[in-house]
Amino acid sequence: MRQREQRVKTAGHCATPYLHTNGSWIYSQLCRLRRYRPVVLTQEVQNLEEFPVACLHTAQEYPFLKRAANRLWLKLTGEYPFYGEILKGEGACLIHAHFGYQGCRCLRARQESGLPMLTTFYGADATQFVRLAYWRRFYQRLFAEGEAFLVEGNALARCLEEAGCPPGKIRLHHLGVDLERLVFRERGPAERVRFLICAPFREKKGIPDALRALGMAWQRRPFEFEVVLIGEGPEKPKILAAIGEVGLEDRVILRGALPYSEVVAELGRCHLLLQTSRRAADGDTEGGAPVILLDAQAAGLPVVATRHADIPEYVRDGESGLLAPEGDVEGLAECILELVGAPERWAGMGRAGRKHVEEHYNAATQAGRLEEIYDEFAR
Repeated sequence: MRQREQRVKTAGHCATPYLHTNGSWIYSQLCRLRRYRPVVLTQEVQNLEEFPVACLHTAQEYPFLKRAANRLWLKLTGEYPFYGEILKGEGACLIHAHFGYQGCRCLRARQESGLPMLTTFYGADATQFVRLAYWRRFYQRLFAEGEAFLVEGNALARCLEEAGCPPGKIRLHHLGVDLERLVFRERGPAERVRFLICAPFREKKGIPDALRALGMAWQRRPFEFEVVLIGEGPEKPKILAAIGEVGLEDRVILRGALPYSEVVAELGRCHLLLQTSRRAADGDTEGGAPVILLDAQAAGLPVVATRHADIPEYVRDGESGLLAPEGDVEGLAECILELVGAPERWAGMGRAGRKHVEEHYNAATQAGRLEEIYDEFAR
């Protein structure tokens, strides 16, 4: 045992806050590591009972004067002032920043510790933040000084290249989901089809498009259904308006924002997932693709989604789901009707989705591949 412990290295993971309720895709990267001990550095702790880690440092626990200095330095420079000494104290051999803006805030820590830094971009950090002059300047420094930049798919890689990241520093690394936690069940004909929409209420999620498509499909060919809607956010008034516009008030169940464990439970009770992402007016996009697409396919749900960002890599069109152009409400309605009218296809599509996730997005496998990337840079 002592010999094994000596082989385990330490990786510092920077994420603020740690961790949103929908942060299972970050947690799956940490909890499956075997050769690298994860140490989390954060400014704010959330949902620790849902996403427990053995070693966590939060600025909330700094002594009073240190907290004040931390806030002042962050405000003046945009960087975290004390992470370097924490990383040294933990014996870390590399830094992994989650989100591009966290990578920028960790540049001082990289300099002070002398450690290599990898940064994973996930979406808005690569599509929306780069439109702002402040972050564009910061990103140019990050791209010059950082060792590697991880992305979920090819669309997000292109976004980083357009933002000025050297192509040779970009690494394609799929996120993974916990297949042990996501119980697979074949779907079949149902008297009342239960749709799931699970996303923060933000413009890029395209939730009004999904609701309007459902309303259009229902008008064309009446069928029994209900919609479970999980999420909260600034677009809620527009979403409620869309529900009323298409007359779905009695068919939509608003669940609010739920912890991941309850999302998993709801996956087991639904038949089809709707994920109709689109580019927002401010340029925000998925970047990669929503991880709920992987969760749903792993659980056996066929998917109706849009050809947006890296969604076509996550969902096999015609095999594990059906895809329509983003913003195409009529095309989405046709996809919905195609699946509702052929429930005998659901089981086969569910099996195809589960196989796709097992082969390309298994959290255990992807954690091992992430450690191989760490091996290239670790000191």
